[in-house]
Amino acid sequence: MPFKPIQQLNTVLKQEYFESTISWALRVVLALNVPLIVIPFWKGFSYEVIWAAFGAYMLALIDYRGPHYKKIMIQSIEGGLIFMSAIVGMNVANSVTASVIAMFVIGMFAALIRNWSSYGASVGVAVGFFFLFGLSNPVSFNESLQYGYYVLAGAIWAILITIISFPFSPSNPVRRSVAKIWKANTDFLDVLIQKHASSENTDSVVIIEKEVAIRESIDQSIKLFARRESKKTRLKAQHYDMMMELRRTSSLFGATLNTIHEELETLTNPEFQKIRDSVLYKTLSALGQASARLSIVMFTFRAEDLTLAKIRTKRCEIAIRLLKEACDDLRLSDTEKIAVGHFIGTLHKSHQYLELAITQIEEKLKLTKSDYLENYKLSFNNFLIGMKPRALMELIREAFNINSQHFTYALRVAIGLSFGVFVYKFFKIDHGHWISLTMMIVIQPYFGATRKKGMERIVGTVAGIVLGGAIMLLPLPHEAFVGLLVVVSFFVAYFLRNNYKVGVFFVTIMMVVLMQISQQHSWELIGWRVLSTLIGAFLAIILSYVFWPVWENKRFPLLMENALLQNKNYLAQIIKLYTGEAPVGESWNKFRRVAEAANNDVFASAQRMVEEPEHIQNQMDLCFAMAGITIRVAREITSLALVTTEKEKANVATELSQFLIQISIIFDWASSHIQKPAIPSKMPDFSAIKESLNAASFSASGQTRFIRVELEKILFEMETLCLLIKEKKYSR
Repeated sequence: MPFKPIQQLNTVLKQEYFESTISWALRVVLALNVPLIVIPFWKGFSYEVIWAAFGAYMLALIDYRGPHYKKIMIQSIEGGLIFMSAIVGMNVANSVTASVIAMFVIGMFAALIRNWSSYGASVGVAVGFFFLFGLSNPVSFNESLQYGYYVLAGAIWAILITIISFPFSPSNPVRRSVAKIWKANTDFLDVLIQKHASSENTDSVVIIEKEVAIRESIDQSIKLFARRESKKTRLKAQHYDMMMELRRTSSLFGATLNTIHEELETLTNPEFQKIRDSVLYKTLSALGQASARLSIVMFTFRAEDLTLAKIRTKRCEIAIRLLKEACDDLRLSDTEKIAVGHFIGTLHKSHQYLELAITQIEEKLKLTKSDYLENYKLSFNNFLIGMKPRALMELIREAFNINSQHFTYALRVAIGLSFGVFVYKFFKIDHGHWISLTMMIVIQPYFGATRKKGMERIVGTVAGIVLGGAIMLLPLPHEAFVGLLVVVSFFVAYFLRNNYKVGVFFVTIMMVVLMQISQQHSWELIGWRVLSTLIGAFLAIILSYVFWPVWENKRFPLLMENALLQNKNYLAQIIKLYTGEAPVGESWNKFRRVAEAANNDVFASAQRMVEEPEHIQNQMDLCFAMAGITIRVAREITSLALVTTEKEKANVATELSQFLIQISIIFDWASSHIQKPAIPSKMPDFSAIKESLNAASFSASGQTRFIRVELEKILFEMETLCLLIKEKKYSR
C-alpha cells in the first residue's frame, strides 16, 4: 500500500482545526443562548428576547479569521445595519407596495455587500433576515424602536464576546494561515506520490485542484496579513515578521513542487521507470514526510514536533543522495541525464527550503514568552490605525466595488426577493417571509452554485422539520428546550462551516425549538415553513436561470486573455532577472502569484461550467484543455525561475531577450484571437523561434541545455493553444 503523508497529519490537523471550529462555535452558542437565559431572569421571557438572541447570533456567525480589530469593525457596522433594516421592516409591513419597494432596495444593498469578502455573504443575509423578520412583525414606530433596542443589545453582546476572546490567541490567525499553506503543500505532494511513484492512477484534474489549493491558501494569508510597510517602527513585532518570512518560504517550497511535477511528467524513459516504485517512491515519501512534519510544527509550535521535523528533513537529504546514486547507474541519453540532473537539483532546492523553514522556526521559538506581547501591541496599534478616516473610506470603497457582474447579480437578487415579498404579502401566507429568506440564501452569483445550494437547502430543511417536529411533540419543560437549543446551536455553527446541508438541517431544528420556546409552535406553522422554503428554493433556481445568468462560456475567453497576459509578464520578469535587466530587489514570486491566480480563475471557470445545463455548455473538454495549457506554462516558467536563484549563470542574455520578443508576439496573437468567431489571419511563425533555440550558446552547459528544454516546452504549449484557436476547436 503506497505511503500517503497526509494520513499521518489527519489526527493532529483535524484536532487543531476542530479546536478552532469549536472555539468559534462556542462563541456562537454564547451569543445566541445567553440572552435567552439571562434576559428572562431580569425582565421575564418575552418575544423581544428572540430579537436580542438573533442579533447576537448573526454577528457571531461572521467567519472572519483575520485581525481582531477588523472583525470588531465589521461586527459594529453589521450591528447598525441590522438595527436599521429591522426598523424599516416593521414600519412598512402594513403596506404591500412599501414592503416590495423596501425589499428591492435592501435586497440590492445586501447583495452588493457580498463584495466585501468571504464574510460579506453573512452580513448581507443578516441585513435581509432582520428586514424580513420585521415584515412579519408589523408594529408602530415607537414599538419598533423597542424591538430595535433589543437587537442592538444582542449586537453589543456579540461584539463583547469578540473583545473578550482577543487576549487568548493574538498570533494564532497568522500562524494558522501559514500552517495551511504547508498543509496544502503536503496535500499536493501526496497526489504527486500517487501519480508518479506508485501504481495508483490519479486524475490530472485532482492534481490541478491541489495545486490551486496552494495558491488559494497563500492568497488568503496575504489578503488577511500583509507585510508591514517598515520594520523600523516603534513596535518591532518580531513574531509577526518571522511568520511572514515563513510564509515566503512555504510559497517557494510550493514552487519547487510545481517544478518537480513538471519534470516527472517528462521522465518516462523505461530505465527511469525501473526505480519508480523503489528509490523514487522512497525519496518522494521522505520529502512528503518532512513536509507533513513541518505542517504539524506550524500548527503546534512544540519543540518535540520540531525535533521530529529535523529527523524527517535529514532523512530526506539522505534519500535524495541515494536517488542520485541510483540514477547514475541508469543507462540514459545525454538529454535524459540533464533532465534527471535538474530533477535532483530541484529536490535539493526543496530540501533547502525545508531546512530554511526549520531555522526560521527555531529562531521564533528562541523568543521569550514576554516577546509575545508584541502581538498584542501590534494588534492594538492596527486597531487604532484601522479607525482612521482613510482606513474607513478604504473599507467602504471595498464594500461597494461595483462592476457589471456584481450589479446584475444584485439586481437579480433584488427582483427575486421583491417578488417573494409580494407573494407573501398579497396571499397573506403565514410566516411567508421564509420564501424571500430562502431565496436570499440560495441565490448565488453562478447558476450551478445556486442549483446546488437550493437542493441542499431543500434536503436539509425537510429533514430538520421531520426531526424537529418529533422533538416538539415531546412533553419537555421549558428549561429542557433551552438546554436543547444550546446543543443544537453549537452544531449549527460547526456544520455551517464544514457541511452546508447538515448545517441547514440543524438550523431548521433550531428554528423549531425557538418556536417552541416562544410559544409559536404548531404543525400548521411548520407546514407553512416547509412550503415557503420549497417555494423560495424553486424561485431562486428559476430566477438565476432567467434573469441575467452568468454563463461560463461567456466569461472563459476573457479569463483566458488575462491568464495569457499574466503568464507573459511572468516569463518576461524571469528572463529580465536572469539577464540582469530587472530592477534591483524586485522578486519573481510576486509575478508568479499573479500568474497562478489568473490561471486558477480559468480553471475555476471550467469547473463551474460542469454544473451548468448541458445545452449551455460549449466544448467544455477543450476549455479544460486550454486551462491546463496556462497552468503548465506557469509551471515551466517557475522551473526557469528557480534557475535565476543559482549563483552562476550562463551568458545567454542576448538569446533569451530575443526569445522573449518572439514569444511575446505569440502570446499577443493568442490573446487577441481567442474571442474572434473566425481567424482570418495566419498563425505566428514558430519556425524562426524554434530555430533560435538551436543556437550554440544553449549547448554550452547543463544549465543552458535545461533552459532550452524549458523554453521548448513553453513553445510547445503555446503552439498547441494557437492550433486550438486557429482550427476553431474552441469558440464562444
